[in-house]
Amino acid sequence: MMLSIIGATTLALLAVRASGTIVDLKTSSISAKAILQSTNFDYIVVGGGTSGLTVARRLSENPKKKILVLEAGRSGAGDPLVTIPGNSFTFINTDIDWFYVTAPQKHGSGRVCNLSSGKVLGGDSSVNGLVWVRGPKAEYDAIESLGNPGWNWDVFYAAMRKAESLNTPSPDLTRKFGFQVEPQSLGSTGPIDVSFPDFLPIGYQKLVEASVELGHSFNRDAYSGNNTGVFYSLSSETARGVRDTSETGYLDPVMARDNLIVLSNAFVIGLEVKNVRGQVVASGVQVRFPDGSIHPGKVEPSGGEVILSSGTIRTPQLLELSGIGDPRVLTPLGIDVKVDLPGVGANFEDHTIVTLVYQLKKPFLSFDALGYNATLNAEQKALYKLGKGWLTFAQGVVNMEPAHVILTPAELGEARQLLRVKPPTISEDQFDVIKDQIFNGVPMVEYILFNSFQDGSFTTSDLKEPNRSYVSIAITHVHPLSRGHVHINTTSIDDHPVLDPNFFESEFDKWFLAKASAYGRKFFETDAMQEVFEHKETFPGANITTQAQWEEFVMNNVNGGYHTVGTASLLPRAKNGVVDSRLKVYGTANIRVADLSIMPLLLSAHTQPAAYAIGEIAANIIKNGHP
Repeated sequence: MMLSIIGATTLALLAVRASGTIVDLKTSSISAKAILQSTNFDYIVVGGGTSGLTVARRLSENPKKKILVLEAGRSGAGDPLVTIPGNSFTFINTDIDWFYVTAPQKHGSGRVCNLSSGKVLGGDSSVNGLVWVRGPKAEYDAIESLGNPGWNWDVFYAAMRKAESLNTPSPDLTRKFGFQVEPQSLGSTGPIDVSFPDFLPIGYQKLVEASVELGHSFNRDAYSGNNTGVFYSLSSETARGVRDTSETGYLDPVMARDNLIVLSNAFVIGLEVKNVRGQVVASGVQVRFPDGSIHPGKVEPSGGEVILSSGTIRTPQLLELSGIGDPRVLTPLGIDVKVDLPGVGANFEDHTIVTLVYQLKKPFLSFDALGYNATLNAEQKALYKLGKGWLTFAQGVVNMEPAHVILTPAELGEARQLLRVKPPTISEDQFDVIKDQIFNGVPMVEYILFNSFQDGSFTTSDLKEPNRSYVSIAITHVHPLSRGHVHINTTSIDDHPVLDPNFFESEFDKWFLAKASAYGRKFFETDAMQEVFEHKETFPGANITTQAQWEEFVMNNVNGGYHTVGTASLLPRAKNGVVDSRLKVYGTANIRVADLSIMPLLLSAHTQPAAYAIGEIAANIIKNGHP
């Protein structure tokens, strides 16, 4: 039992944990310091986000193993910014936001893009758009083809199913909104509830009709390896319309385990590493408490591991500050290079997204109305207490289309010409994989709606008419060729690294997003959409017509999709990889990475299910005794 290992000084803290309270260093620092001083852990998980809490729960299934999770943020329990699906993305510029922004985009008119991320237990699962979708089989198999044995569709599919528990739609919801899903394609016993919301806005209903009107396929089974077409998408929420996160789904049910300790407001500032017989060994981490004091968290000298689950931005930052990375980054900062590993922080990718905005005809309403109609706002808040109404909704319809659906034969020929030149920052094999996908039916663009006015500026727009409702269509290039980087430029953990996704380094990326944006208008020209939308485009407006104008539009208005990956890539070391197929950081004996930073390629999917899958797969690798 862990009580006997840790000693009597921590009895009070563990009693608090058994009652279901996260150990917050702002209020329980004395007990937490006693634990860190008296305990060597088998596994220290740095980051209590989507993947981190997944791997921690699974490793704690062995009562003989001691697991410590260190999360820089607080708990999201009971916070309406977290719990209410209709509040998704309202966390931006709050205390649970890391406040990340990109460097000015030199190929995107100098634009600085918001890359907010969840600084909270549950990580981005606590703040994202709740979208629960998978990519096609070919995309997961492509990861294995890059030199990663065992990382394929079958493995990911099994891990995603293990994470999820489907709540099938009621006959009433199916009758009202048309929700359809094939239950056999989803898991039924996992920690994360996936459900359809209690409400589907009118624009989303019409998007399904418009897609079919344009000749797109309706996909009745988008969860078994083919996500092409328009389909009803599930959300990570309970049947009562409450967001389910890695904190609520994975952690809460096992918080009474006495071999699992989770410290919130615990800021890891670096790894303690040394060279032992030619390999770097981590003895633990340095943890900064809210009072500014720094205390070591130690792993067992024999067999203990540090598992980085800090995400695509923080994981490479911690590696570099600990001397693991590219000497060209570390040496000028005076950091002793412990492992020469140039792939750290490289291969940074994100989806690129722009929006078009349309005004709803009266009397149709969107979420905008909650801001100007006090009666409606009060009604919806009351309905939400019953698990009903608008606020149960975050997303519900996704349309994923291959290039040949939105491009003419002549445009496909133009694409081939543009793709004769490889962008400098993408590897040859990744370039070849994506070229093959472009011309072989793998989705290249996603069309979804936002149920409000969203022009990508994150500011109030003078294009909005008072007391009118809007819907925005988001156009996302899901397989960009451009690659950027995340690198430190100071030795302080408190300084964000330089985040440069390098949008539009590839001319093809700019060209394709412009084509996809122009195609986005076609949805609103259909009979289905014109029943409920005014016959004019609010943003960017009808004056944008030529390819050159569309390219200027995307350069000036691009944002990231909040689906960042790649900065600790799962690849052979010779291909600029950072972790091997067992997720071990090259050149180290006991440091692994388990988060989205390992993904070498983006998916035509929102990344939340993949993050859970990575946590599940990582836990299996470790539990099965792979060195």
